[in-house]
Amino acid sequence: MNPIPAQPNLLQYPISDLYLFPVYATRAVYQTATGQQAPAFNSAQPIKQWFDPSPNGQPYLIFDTTAGQLITLPLAASVASTVNLPGSYNYPAYVETPTDATVNCAGGYVAPTPILPATLCLKSEAIAIAAAIAPLFPGKTVTVADGSAVGVFFSAYPTDEPRRQWSILVNGVSPSGAGLNLYAKTLMLQSYSAGVGAPGHYVYQPAPGEPANDPTFAWIQDPQVTTAPAGAMTLPVPIRQLLPNEEFVLMPPHDPAFGSLGSQWMVARTDVATAAAQALATLQSELVAYNETPGVTQQLALTPIVMEGLGA
Repeated sequence: MNPIPAQPNLLQYPISDLYLFPVYATRAVYQTATGQQAPAFNSAQPIKQWFDPSPNGQPYLIFDTTAGQLITLPLAASVASTVNLPGSYNYPAYVETPTDATVNCAGGYVAPTPILPATLCLKSEAIAIAAAIAPLFPGKTVTVADGSAVGVFFSAYPTDEPRRQWSILVNGVSPSGAGLNLYAKTLMLQSYSAGVGAPGHYVYQPAPGEPANDPTFAWIQDPQVTTAPAGAMTLPVPIRQLLPNEEFVLMPPHDPAFGSLGSQWMVARTDVATAAAQALATLQSELVAYNETPGVTQQLALTPIVMEGLGA
């Protein structure tokens, strides 16, 4: 949990002095500060330049500078715990995990043959692959089945090997043809061509140069979205509660002739107003003394906005 920001010993200070969390304006700033790259940018979600390291689903207090009022922002813990920053994400290369699994022969007539790790995956991964290609087979059921060898030749897995040779079936039949296993891992590896998690989609059609009656799965890389759409919202940064001696003020103050153009919201300490008034009185007396100095031709005066800003 981040410490509550201390109160500055100033008459006025920016709202950013109340922020509960650091702000990361860019992906480069985030990586420098945290030592890791920000998650891939999601253009469908608001830009988010902060994260809560220990969220619990609580609402956050923010100041709406447009409306000039405090509001609460409810955020799910999964959203609060991460940033969402425009820019490119470097998808990591896939690193294969070796295996000691083998195909054995009953009776030991043939030496055990290593199972290729490129055919092994978890059942949950195989199910995800099946769901990803299911739209390519409308009206049909896409399922997974354990394609490990059984019978005289059987697969043997170490106790610490949770993966299996999960195969893809469409209406109970391999889409690769009779007697041919289409391992889910094969499709997984296709999707990792530009890095694990890179955007893309599967197609099921003849590959270039293949006969039209020989459909083939292929992974099509989608372009990475790195910029926010026009008018994208940026989630405000949560702030601490105001103390009894604090209030929000618009500085410079509202001018009837120009509205709030050029103004910005600040935090003001009400208990420092007396000190500010004293400072104003001192400044006014110094100006009077200056203006009465022999030889001074240009008279100085405080503008109304400055005087109002100092509490006059």
